[in-house]
Amino acid sequence: MRLLVVGAGGHAKVVIDAARLAGFDVVAAVGHEGGAEALLGVPVLLAAQDVAFDVFIAAIGDNAARARAFAAYVAQGLTPATVVHPTAVIAETVTLGAGTFVAAGVIVNVDARVGQDVILNTGCTVDHDCVVGDHVLIGPTASLCGGVSVGTGTLLGAGVSVVPRACIGDNSVVGAGAAVIGDVPDGMVFAGVPAQPIRPIGA
Repeated sequence: MRLLVVGAGGHAKVVIDAARLAGFDVVAAVGHEGGAEALLGVPVLLAAQDVAFDVFIAAIGDNAARARAFAAYVAQGLTPATVVHPTAVIAETVTLGAGTFVAAGVIVNVDARVGQDVILNTGCTVDHDCVVGDHVLIGPTASLCGGVSVGTGTLLGAGVSVVPRACIGDNSVVGAGAAVIGDVPDGMVFAGVPAQPIRPIGA
């Protein structure tokens, strides 16, 4: 199946590599003026109209930018692909939303539900009964214990640990290495061990 990768930065390279291993024919990436001309041998174009493809994936690390790109392509009637690296371990009862990317070494356990346009980055773990909202990024080696919920548009940095049944709100950020031992409200930056509120998003 011919895959278009929307994005042309470092994360797009990771997606291209995983997609090839998963059996996709990566035909092009979409970048911007003055950016790279190719990624891992894949041509970088300025517009999706310049190539024929069957499905797309938004491969942009910034959650808000990725969500905008995802919505724009879906609004055109285009089909998002879910790309799973072959070394990931996904339980049979897991739900993965359209356009989600699952990187190398990820483990997603039974009855977890992962939304659309999510990045589960290298080696992270999402345990049983977790619910991950749309447009979330879970960083490398981050660990969600059972029953955790993560709201739409939230970023969990590399190495974050979240205790069972914690609720992390929409559009929040948890800094790298933080230990989340309780709930995180919407629109807040948390960091530290244990994680503490730092400031509202945008403040």
